[in-house]
This record gives sequence, structure tokens and C-alpha cells, in this order.
Amino acid sequence: MTNRFNTHIHVFNGQCAPKDFLQVGLSVGDGISTFVKWLIQTKPVSWVIVKLGYLIPTKMLQFLKIGVMASQEEVLQYVLDNYKQSHYADVKFIPLTLDMDYMTDSKNKPNQDYKSQIYEMTQLKKTYPNSIFPFYSMDPRNQESMQLKEFKHLYETNTFSGLKLYPPNGFFPFDPRLDPIYEYAVTHNIPIMTHCTRGGSYFIGKKVWSLIPDVPPSLNPSHPEMQVIYKRIAAYKKTTDTFFKENGRICNLFSHPSNYLPVLDKYPTLKLCIAHLGGDVEVLGSKNKNAKQLKIHTKSTQLEENATSWYHFILEHIITPYPNTYTDISYTLSDTACMKVLYNDLQNGKVNPERLLFGTDYFMIQKEFTELEAIGTAENELKQYFEAMMGSNNFTYLKR
Repeated sequence: MTNRFNTHIHVFNGQCAPKDFLQVGLSVGDGISTFVKWLIQTKPVSWVIVKLGYLIPTKMLQFLKIGVMASQEEVLQYVLDNYKQSHYADVKFIPLTLDMDYMTDSKNKPNQDYKSQIYEMTQLKKTYPNSIFPFYSMDPRNQESMQLKEFKHLYETNTFSGLKLYPPNGFFPFDPRLDPIYEYAVTHNIPIMTHCTRGGSYFIGKKVWSLIPDVPPSLNPSHPEMQVIYKRIAAYKKTTDTFFKENGRICNLFSHPSNYLPVLDKYPTLKLCIAHLGGDVEVLGSKNKNAKQLKIHTKSTQLEENATSWYHFILEHIITPYPNTYTDISYTLSDTACMKVLYNDLQNGKVNPERLLFGTDYFMIQKEFTELEAIGTAENELKQYFEAMMGSNNFTYLKR
């Protein structure tokens, strides 16, 4: 049996996402997002996107084509069919569920809540028992999930294989409500996948600052990094630069990789993957040729008074000191320049090749390239390291 895995995909559809989610996916305003989502889910427009998607060159319409599919199973079947036509046909998948019930105002909550998303995923596991190994999303605001009863049952019955965190949706990874989650994960050697980029999905409600007190509670309050975190929060709150007044920037506070140091020092053997290498903005840093991305990196680094990019922070302060920590190339793998940086750092010994995982971030990656095009870029640039990432590294991360 093959042990090649894609450890980072999503198969949720538009019904699982908030009504204003497209302001994230398409970078449009709240009102336009709600209208566009309604429009594309009406039958005529939906039919055109689904049936004629391959004829439409716009990458965003390819992204929408998947988002308007009728179910998670249809999204999953779409990616399975694509892989079957390639030399990656034996790859297994880790669908990362995403609790989006709390990432916006209550009036814009998803039509299909997280509990329904989980139920549908359990049915998919029965249909594809040897092809998918889902991860269960945890949000400390979801009191039912935090009780762990459902996840324990799903894990112990081999229905779910790990845990997913998405902090920029509105919480800090050191939130004390997550403490029992980490304790259970360490005890049972459960892998956790967490998001880490300047961008991606984020809290899109009107009161983001209500989620960020000056001194947020911590499961490790005496840890010295907490003082750094408090200072970073204060800098964001005090700045008059309008660049940092949008939710997408503010939620950098939730995503910053240093937020994991209080967690990892309390649970040093935690099996944790900090996804995306920190994001293309941070991998390329000051060498970024994209003016918008360069601006994001430069201004954010100045405000945070930290010259270390998130990419290097992950390598130096998370991968090196802790034995069960990883990062993955998901989404970032589509950027050839990023993959060249990664390859050079692998060659120079700056990256431990055994702590690097393969994942794509399907179907979010469709905004850049098709799934198989993105994989081809990574395989071509990472050369001799690629097969181990997809095979032995992922297998070690996932094994119980």
C-alpha cells in the first residue's frame, strides 16, 4: 500500500462558508461579496461556472467553479479525478475541515454549520476509507468542540486522524481554552496542522478588536514571549497607519508564529505543522519582486520591530528546538521563486529536510494555478527532496 500523502487540502463548499466569505476569496467588499455569492449560487450562473469552467481562463472563476459545487463529496471527487489522470494517482489526502461558524458576524454565518460539515465528512470517510484521513478543526469559541467528546470518538474509531487550527479566524493559539486539546494531542501523538501566513482567510466581522484584549489570556502566562506578544498588540492598536486598520492586517496578530512558543514550551513534544512556510510574502521577504507583497512584508516588519521573517522564525525557533515540529509547502509551492529559495536553504543546511511536508492547499490554490501545475512546479524545483516530503516525511507526521 502506498504511503504518499497530500497533507493539506480543503473540500468545503460555499454552503460551509460565511455569506460574506468571498470578500476573502475575491478581495471584494462585504456587500459585493454577499451579492456575488448569491449570484453564483443561482442556477443559471452556477451552471455556467460548473459546466464551462475549463473554457473560462480567469483563475478566480476556476476557484468559484469548485466553491459552488453541491457538496463536499463533489469537491473531493473532482480532485480525485484529477489525480487519477497523473502519476500522483496513488496519493492519499488529508481534508482539513474548517470551523467557520465564528469567523464573522452572526447574521452572516454559514448556511451549513460546522457540525453539519463534520457529519458529511464522516460519511465521506465511509465512502473513501483508504483515500482520505480527515482532520477535525478546533476553535476555542466552539464550546461543543472544546468538550472533546466528538473528536475523541472520531479519532478512536479511526474516522479522523488529526486536528486543524486556523487562528486568523479569530483566536490565539495560546488561548487557555485550547490547553486540553494540546494535552490530549501530546498524550496520543495526534498531529496538528495550523495556518501561518500574512493573508488567507481571516476574521471578517465588524468587531475584530473585541477579540484582541491588550493582555490576552494565555495557557503559559509567565512565558517571556508573552511580553513580546503584548508589545506587538499594542503597536497594532496604537498605529495611525491606515494600512493596518483592515481585518486582514489585524489578524496577523493571531497568525504570528511566535504565538506558538508558549504552547511548545509547555508541550515540547507536540506534533505540530506550521503550514505554508509562513507564506510567500515571508519566504521572499525583502527580495520580493511583487510590489504589493514587498510592501506588506516591509511595513509589517517595521511595525512589529522584528527583522526576522516568519519563514526564518519557523525554521530557527520552531523547527530546530522542538523534535516534532514541521512546516509544509502548501499554497507557497505554486511560487517558483519561493521553491528556489527553499531548495537553496535545503542545500545549505538551513532547512531540516525531514521536517518538510508536502501539501497543496487545494482548492484555495486554484486562485493561482491548477493543482497539478502547482505540484509540477514544486517537484521540478525541489528535485531530490520532493519524494520524501510526499512519502516518508508525511507518513511520519501522520502515523499514530
